[in-house]
Amino acid sequence: MLIFKGITKNYKEPVLGPIDIDIKSKSFVSIIGASGSGKSTFLRIASGLISQSSGSISYKDNIKPKMGFVFQDSTLLPWRNVLDNILLPLELTKKINPESLEKSHNWLERVGLKGKGMSFPGELSGGQKMRVSIARAMVQGGNFLLLDEPFSALDEVTRRRLEDDLLEIWETNNITVLFVTHSVTQAVYLSQRVVVLSSGPGMLLEDLAIEKNFKDGFEETPQFLSQVRHLTNILKEEGGEI
Repeated sequence: MLIFKGITKNYKEPVLGPIDIDIKSKSFVSIIGASGSGKSTFLRIASGLISQSSGSISYKDNIKPKMGFVFQDSTLLPWRNVLDNILLPLELTKKINPESLEKSHNWLERVGLKGKGMSFPGELSGGQKMRVSIARAMVQGGNFLLLDEPFSALDEVTRRRLEDDLLEIWETNNITVLFVTHSVTQAVYLSQRVVVLSSGPGMLLEDLAIEKNFKDGFEETPQFLSQVRHLTNILKEEGGEI
């Protein structure tokens, strides 16, 4: 779906790259690395929120995918109810039509918040806010979802529920997911592939295909533990805080 060639990003100093990597259509790819490795920078370049300093990005069939972005903070507007928050991208792109409200209701149900449309962000839990954020990112019918540490502030039980919900959204909607996380176990649990970036400037250290022979109970398998150990050792050798 996306091919990155020689991607770099410089501010006062280099923070990323050069990186060459391809993201295949309908795949689930996680990016991990020490703090300052440029994970979020890479994600923002992929989404088009910021531009690279050098290098090129090309797309399958020269068609840029429709993207939705989920930030670490849910970034909901507190004065708008849940449905109006989900509708916001359609309003901004002037795509409001009779089907818009139906789309918003459908996504609200898909993320497990049926009946919460008239609630305001201040009435929701952290997990519910993140579900709204995911629905808002998907309501335009995108086929590429980018997430920047979306579950890091949640408790473990809520986080696991949302991880499983995200996997279901990915599988049932045939979308591509690019997911930034600090958690090695989360990356292995969710992904088909884990990309490891070095300490800044971030460059490719590892590109690991995740073997998944089990869906239920995957975390208890030797494959899971072996892959977590392998990636953890890479990060330890690299140094820096994860």
